[in-house]
Amino acid sequence: MNNANYKRVSLIEVRKQARQTFRKDIKGNIALNIFPIIMRFIGMYFMVQIYTQWFSNLGINLNNTQEATEKLTKIMQTMSTNQEAASKYVLTLTPATNLAIYAFTLFFFMICIGISYALVDYMRNPDSQINALKGSLQVFSSQYFFPVIMLLVILGVFVEAGLAIYIIPGIWFMLMFSQIFLVFKDRLNESGKWSIRSAFESFSGSSRLMRGYKFSLLLLGIEFFFWEILNLMTSELLSIWLHPYEQLTLAAFYEKITEAK
Repeated sequence: MNNANYKRVSLIEVRKQARQTFRKDIKGNIALNIFPIIMRFIGMYFMVQIYTQWFSNLGINLNNTQEATEKLTKIMQTMSTNQEAASKYVLTLTPATNLAIYAFTLFFFMICIGISYALVDYMRNPDSQINALKGSLQVFSSQYFFPVIMLLVILGVFVEAGLAIYIIPGIWFMLMFSQIFLVFKDRLNESGKWSIRSAFESFSGSSRLMRGYKFSLLLLGIEFFFWEILNLMTSELLSIWLHPYEQLTLAAFYEKITEAK
């Protein structure tokens, strides 16, 4: 099918639907996202602790901005001229810390997937009530847990392979397969059961669904990127509003492109 035959999806309408859904039940949407919001605060805290300890090991006093800048400049010059000496300045984490970060990230993504499921259902049935606890944790049910883990692993392999080749293929795979979890959910609801084949077909389903809409999603990603920079400046305080907004926007985007197809 030619891209010209695809119906356009207005990002203005996507954002509008996200804002309207958020305002309709502000407390419910924040409650639904409470786990990832709290995790973002926890992640920020430990990230600051890790980097503070790293700078301390390098002998950099962050309380003295001028001295810290001078030492960082000197370290960067050393790293650029002496590759062997550069290794002692690189941030290294213990295996236990790496494992904890991977587990934390996996749990975060799975919670977000469950929230996206709840939001899509809510947008399709606006008169329903948001069940925050059940909605955010639904992906840990026997219906979703194993297939979602499998999809996450396969997606990670695709993205890593793309990034290993060059950053552009990695981003392309992320955009192409961005809807696999929601595609899988809809197919599971239709059939009532899942199989390895249906899980793999979610990738082809997402690929077909995203034809003509990758650039639109990329624009949303760039918007989120700048919002996240601002959020970092507020030490994640903005995430109380930002995280629900991002989740709602992505759910609204899925609904719009599904309707357009």
